[in-house]
Amino acid sequence: MVADDRSVQETLTWWLRHCGFQPLTASNSSAASDILRSQRVDAAIVDAETPDGSALDVLGEATELSPAPPVLVLSASSDVRRVVEAMRRGASDVLEKPVDGASVVAHLERCLSTASLSAKPRSPSASTRPPASIVTGAALRDVLAVASRVAATPASSALLLGESGVGKEVIASRIHSMSERRDGPFVRVNLAAIPETMVEAELFGSVRGAYTDSKRDRAGHFASADGGTILLDEICEFKMELQSKLLRALEERRFFPVGSDRERRFNARVLAATNRDPGEMIARGLLYYRVATVTIRVPPLRERPEDILPLAEHFCRSFGEEFGRPNVRIGARGREALLAHAWPGNIRELRNVIERATMLADSDEVTVKDLDLPPMRPSTAVPKAEGALSLEATEREHIARVLREVGGSRVRAAAILGISRSTLWHKAKRFRLP
Repeated sequence: MVADDRSVQETLTWWLRHCGFQPLTASNSSAASDILRSQRVDAAIVDAETPDGSALDVLGEATELSPAPPVLVLSASSDVRRVVEAMRRGASDVLEKPVDGASVVAHLERCLSTASLSAKPRSPSASTRPPASIVTGAALRDVLAVASRVAATPASSALLLGESGVGKEVIASRIHSMSERRDGPFVRVNLAAIPETMVEAELFGSVRGAYTDSKRDRAGHFASADGGTILLDEICEFKMELQSKLLRALEERRFFPVGSDRERRFNARVLAATNRDPGEMIARGLLYYRVATVTIRVPPLRERPEDILPLAEHFCRSFGEEFGRPNVRIGARGREALLAHAWPGNIRELRNVIERATMLADSDEVTVKDLDLPPMRPSTAVPKAEGALSLEATEREHIARVLREVGGSRVRAAAILGISRSTLWHKAKRFRLP
C-alpha cells in the first residue's frame, strides 16, 4: 500500500490487519517500486496523490508483473480523465477519497476474487482448481450430474448449499463453463463482504450524485454479468429490506440503478450459495423460492473420503510444477494422516495444507511433519453424523475449534479453513467469537 497521508496509511493498515491481511506500506512511489521489485504481492492499494510521482507510474509497474496483482487506486480528484486513464492502464477499481476502511476491504476482496476467477494457469497441469476427471466419489458425481442439467437450460437458477470450502464456487463456475453463456462474464459477489449501506449500489449500480461522494456512474454487478452468470455468494446475509428489490430484478430481469429513474435490463443466469441453513432463508421471505429453482447440496469432504487422496495428489502435482519441484510426492504416512483428518475447512483447507507442505518439504517426499495438520481433539472433533445440528451451528463449532487450535490467530485460522480473512472476520463477529 502506498500513501503519503499518515492518517490514511495508519487507518487502512489497521483495517487490513484486522481483516487478516498482511499489508506492506510505502509513503512514496519510489518505496512502492522497491517493494514490487523485491516481494510478491497479491494486490496493491495506491494513493493517486503521491509526493514524488504519479500513482500511474506504480500502477504501470504493477501491471507489468507476472502474474499482475489487482490494483485499487484511491483518488481525491473527481477528474474523469484521471479515472479513465487509471482504468485504461489496468487499475481494477478507483475509489474516491475520503474512504472508510470497511469499503476499501470490501473492494479489495472483490478485486482479489475477480482476479482469481480470471487468472489463466500457466499450463493445464499447473492449475490448482480440481478438474472433474479426478473426482472419484459417487457423491460428487451426483452433484456434477445435476449441475450439468442446470447448465443445459438457458437461464435456470440454482441454490448451492454446503459448508465453507466445499467447492460451491467451483460448481457454479462449472455450470457457467458448460452452458451456452460460457463466453460471457462469470461474476462472483460475496454479499457478506459488502458494507450494508453499499449493497444496493454494488449490485444495481448508481448514478453520479446518488449518495455522498458519488461523483461518477457505477455499473454494478448485475450489469457487469450481462450475457453471462452471476453468483450471489452468502445469500443468507442479504438484508430483508432489500429482498423485494432483488426479487423484482430476478423475476422481471430489470432494475433501477440507485438514484436513477431509468430502468435497466439484464440477461444473466443467477446462482446463489450459502453455508447456512436454508430454513432461515425460507422463513425470511420469498427470495428462497426464486433462487432455489434447483437446490444442489455439495457434501463436505469428510463425507467423501474417497476424494481426499486424488485431490491431494492433484494439488501436490500442481504446486510441485509451480514451485519447480516436479518430483515431490506424498509419502505413505502422509497419506494416512490426510485420510485420518476431519477437514473442517474442506477442499480449501486441503489445498492450503498441500501448498504449504509442497513448498516447505525438505525432500521430495511430503511427510506427516510437512503436512503440519492441527490435532483433532476427541471432544471437539467434527462428528461423522451431525444429527440435529444445523449448518450454522456446525460451522460455528468448526471455526471456534480452529481458532482455539491456532491460539486465536485469524490469519492462520483463515488459511486452515480456506476462507478469506474478511469473511472470517464477519463470521466471527456474527457468531460472537473472540
